[in-house]
Amino acid sequence: MHLNRVDNIRCGIILLAAVLLLPQARAVDILTQHNDLSRTGANIAETILTPGNVNSTNFGPFFTDSVDGQVYAQPLIDENLSIAGGTHDVVFVCTESNSVYAFDADTPGITYWHVKLGTPFTPSCSDLEPVVGITGTPVVDPGSGTLYVDTKLEAGPAQELHALDITTGNEKFGGPVTIAAPNFSATLEHQRPGLLLLNGVVYLGFGSHCDDGSYHGFLIGYNATNLSQVAVFNASLTGSQSAIWSGGMAPAADTNDNIYVMTGNGSFDGTNNFGESMIKLSPNLTVEDYATPSNWVTLNNGDTDFGSGGPVLLPTHYVVGIGKDGILYLADVNNMGHVGHFVQGFQAQSSGDTVGKSPVYWQGPTNQYLYVLHANSQTKSYEFTGTNIVTTPLGTASFSMSDRCGGLSLSANGTTNGILWEIGSDSNLRAYDAVNFPKVLCTNSIGSYVKMTCPTIANGRVYVGTSDSVEVLGLTNHLYMQSGIANPVLTWVAGTLLQATNLLGPWTTNATASPFTIVPTNSETFYRLQIK
Repeated sequence: MHLNRVDNIRCGIILLAAVLLLPQARAVDILTQHNDLSRTGANIAETILTPGNVNSTNFGPFFTDSVDGQVYAQPLIDENLSIAGGTHDVVFVCTESNSVYAFDADTPGITYWHVKLGTPFTPSCSDLEPVVGITGTPVVDPGSGTLYVDTKLEAGPAQELHALDITTGNEKFGGPVTIAAPNFSATLEHQRPGLLLLNGVVYLGFGSHCDDGSYHGFLIGYNATNLSQVAVFNASLTGSQSAIWSGGMAPAADTNDNIYVMTGNGSFDGTNNFGESMIKLSPNLTVEDYATPSNWVTLNNGDTDFGSGGPVLLPTHYVVGIGKDGILYLADVNNMGHVGHFVQGFQAQSSGDTVGKSPVYWQGPTNQYLYVLHANSQTKSYEFTGTNIVTTPLGTASFSMSDRCGGLSLSANGTTNGILWEIGSDSNLRAYDAVNFPKVLCTNSIGSYVKMTCPTIANGRVYVGTSDSVEVLGLTNHLYMQSGIANPVLTWVAGTLLQATNLLGPWTTNATASPFTIVPTNSETFYRLQIK
């Protein structure tokens, strides 16, 4: 637990009452792709990072943990987890080599567990290479302490769903189970979207790998406690294709437990086949409604997948999505309109071969914002009025993504202190002032980026998956503390630790570099710190 992060305290002795009034950081977990079931991409409980302190002077790299493959899945964060005999903040990282790591989220070089879940699949094309293992972002159930993740295996080939104990990495519930369904090919199918956990069911979306063969778009549900299959949706039941891949976006779910996905090129008839569509599904995966662009035939003919990004739910009853053609579509979830009857659709971005993500949504201090990233384009911000999207952008970034774009996430403290985080195709992490977009707060190199990946922001830190690591960035003039263990470890980037104490004292005078281990003199777990 981070009990306090003290920024450049240079005073002498602070009165006890003043110490008790120091702001406390709220621990925040990020347990699913893009933060919530609406897939807004916004962590609105970030109390540390602000547009005022994120700048080139105070914000930068903290440390790097190396991994054994590319990180396409978004890192997930579990704060205050009882693990390894103490209470720690943990970041879960998955790789295309079928590895899952549980790293300490605050301190470099600490791996609580690492499991290798079989030899990854060797592809026959360059769509994702050199191996395909874990691509979709896993999901964590904090109640049962379980991480659910899909792997693609060379042997078979096969796709498997694993349920891992988040404290040990051990298999649970008799797992893994092999993914199977009528017309499902483990070789042809690719588990690209993030996983959805909804009311005790884990849902996995599948599309194609390399556009090879007669594949189908699948959404398949498994009971979260015994891993039995409970529902199957084939988006091209009597046809072909209609992939559910979504640029890595997980299926969205509303408060009535309806599930939303978008599909790519494929057969369409509105009865058994739903290619190039935005689809509303019941929990048992029956089609309740859908919306399809009127030019779906043209989209098919041009390989211009409508479902290259995933749906994002907006208040109070809307869903938004964008495809390769750069048209931003808004639909009413209460009446999606079937073919050609969206509430709105306009050219928000230029056409590109791939789309990294659908929009990020944030309710700011005065406006509702949509931030739209697209291949071969500059990120833009738009205003959502509550019933429609204002078609003139509020701001346009200067950096233009390449054909294989990165991804977006946002941090804010409620409706204030919004920061938009962008992983660029130039291997840079950009922080934008979300209200005054496109004002750039700072830019940091992140090594070799992986296409379509999103950063994770939690508790003053930014976590970025790369081709061979997870990069951790934060405020370089803050101290980050662990507690709940016998000897808390303090880490910082710049300066020298001068003094540290628990709340009741006595003072310990140091002249040491990071990391530094505090040996408590009593049971108190609050520490007051000074750094130069």
